[in-house]
Amino acid sequence: MSKKQIPFKHTAKPISPIDPKDSRKLKLILGIIIAAFAFLLYAQSISFDYVLDDITVTKDNKFVTQGIAGIPEILITDYWYGYSVDLRCPEYRPASVVMFAIEWQLFPHNSHVNHFMNVLLFALTCLILFLVLCKLFDNQSILFPFVCSLLYAAHPIHTEVVDYIKSRDEILCFLFGISAIYFAFKYIFSKSNLSLILLFVLYFLCLSSKETGITFLIIIPLAIFFFTKTEPKRIGIIFLLLAIETTLFLLIRHKVLEGVDSSIFNTPINNTLFSTRNFIEQRATAFYVLLKYVLLLIFPYLLSSEYGYLQIPIQNLSNIAVIIAIAVYFGIGIYAVINIRRKSVAAFAILFYLVTLAPVSNIFILIGSVMAERFLYIPSLGFCILLTYLLLQIKIFKSDKNNFKTVKEFFTLNSRLFLIVIIITGYYSIRTIIRNADWENDVTISSKDVVSSPNSAREHSNWGTEILMDLYFEAKTRDIQNVMLDSAIEEFNKAINIFPNNDKDYLELAIAYQYKGDSIDAIKNYEKNLLFHKKPAKDIYRNLGRLYQKTGQYDKALSLADTALKYIPDSNVYNNKGAALVALGRYEEAIQMFQKAIDISDKDTAVYQNMGSAYGNLKNFPKAVECFLKAYNLDSTDADNAYFIGVTYNNMGDQIKAKYYLEKANKLKVGQAK
Repeated sequence: MSKKQIPFKHTAKPISPIDPKDSRKLKLILGIIIAAFAFLLYAQSISFDYVLDDITVTKDNKFVTQGIAGIPEILITDYWYGYSVDLRCPEYRPASVVMFAIEWQLFPHNSHVNHFMNVLLFALTCLILFLVLCKLFDNQSILFPFVCSLLYAAHPIHTEVVDYIKSRDEILCFLFGISAIYFAFKYIFSKSNLSLILLFVLYFLCLSSKETGITFLIIIPLAIFFFTKTEPKRIGIIFLLLAIETTLFLLIRHKVLEGVDSSIFNTPINNTLFSTRNFIEQRATAFYVLLKYVLLLIFPYLLSSEYGYLQIPIQNLSNIAVIIAIAVYFGIGIYAVINIRRKSVAAFAILFYLVTLAPVSNIFILIGSVMAERFLYIPSLGFCILLTYLLLQIKIFKSDKNNFKTVKEFFTLNSRLFLIVIIITGYYSIRTIIRNADWENDVTISSKDVVSSPNSAREHSNWGTEILMDLYFEAKTRDIQNVMLDSAIEEFNKAINIFPNNDKDYLELAIAYQYKGDSIDAIKNYEKNLLFHKKPAKDIYRNLGRLYQKTGQYDKALSLADTALKYIPDSNVYNNKGAALVALGRYEEAIQMFQKAIDISDKDTAVYQNMGSAYGNLKNFPKAVECFLKAYNLDSTDADNAYFIGVTYNNMGDQIKAKYYLEKANKLKVGQAK
């Protein structure tokens, strides 16, 4: 065995006696430094808004907005149920959603509190990580835990999790997981029943936070094996107890998710691997992604919130990147297995990385996403442990002392090492701060990530949505609005060219054309959107029906209304059908449709206007003026209502009333013009 392979825990020099009080004080100070550093690094995000899917677990979640009263429902339903009953998925993560409900109870409609809690929990995670590493490396210098925790806190790969409110599940999963490790070690050394109870409670909370928490079923016994002299039988008992607890949780999860469709997110737009032709392409592409994870950990420069279709290109086994990926992962895996018995720190770091990455690797099972930086939040600890281990193997960085009495002594006696650490963490911190700013709101994240993920259909779609729904309405002039519409149209067309099967892109492209006044292209895209739905939303029927009438396609308007009424007995649909019948001269039928619209809702002035027009065409002026007066009573500021009344009275020969309402209409038009 070469010197480089000697386990780190066996290379330390004899520990000189030191006052335990000094040791505890130093550990406390260093822990506070790490927690403060982590908090300050992300403090800017506290002022941020909701972004991307944050609203699904906050203001648009019906259980969360009930506050504490909604918690019972959160505990017995799937992750997305509170947001949409139509968007069910096989995810049971009540821990984070319960926290959001409590935060809403105390601070409703406040994204800043949600962000603050994310930052606070991340800082707490880094502190507990430091304490856990102190347990693992109890016979060593405090240098290893400090450097490793510092690297972990600074790494920019964590920005998606900390800056993204919805990723609270990742934070809690890791926080509870490493806390469980801490109490597992306390139990091993003290045999305290309380520590054992806390171990099981924390592990259950870890599982309740996110499905990937199940990896701690292996990580906890693995850590005990590597860093203690506990006999295998005792480790086996702990594993067995954790396995029983895991089975209990899985039974609860199965009961909650009973009847939920597990394939709802298994689509190419979410995971490119679902578009591959065969198993070989799937796994080749998955290994390609695994190589990208390694590169992101080493060079976290260009980050993105979206790696969907087709940002990750389909690969095959002959691609050099895939060959390198397979060689790297099999190489480090074999190294780790060979060195398990030697209890090598490097082997533990590799195993930690591989085990915690396995559930989201798409190697064993395909999941609802091809790649995400949040998937590295837990595995990145393995990278940080390995990097720290390698740094401390360099002779010029080694101190003659393993224990230190003061903070000053700790840093000064390791000045050469900390020079390198400061360079690495400094670069990480700069990248983290820069990336934090991208997560300020939907516009900032979409505008940045469409550049870093130029081949992602969803990213172009997201950016188009932000232009259409935010920047367009913020534009001060019509010229700027047209520029925004052209940009949105370009982005939606890019998204469609990459992935032509996303109904949302056709809908929003239709809206953009409609805003621009291009009725023909708007109709084309509304019609394409309809092809994806048996039962579309009523807004689509309403908008498309009006466009058919605007372009003189009255037969199409009637056919669309008849189709819509099979699913949606909506007053707007009846109104659209009536308006089309008026245009075709079928006034009696039109009046029947308008009456049905009024029976559903008698507060729509447009219905009374159209009904009055139908009666007017039938020369039934008393009925016509009756309808127009109802519209006027609902909205006396609408010049058209007054005008229609005036014209109808004129047709009836009542010049006095006609003059009154026509003058009223003119005054309203002048006022509106001003």
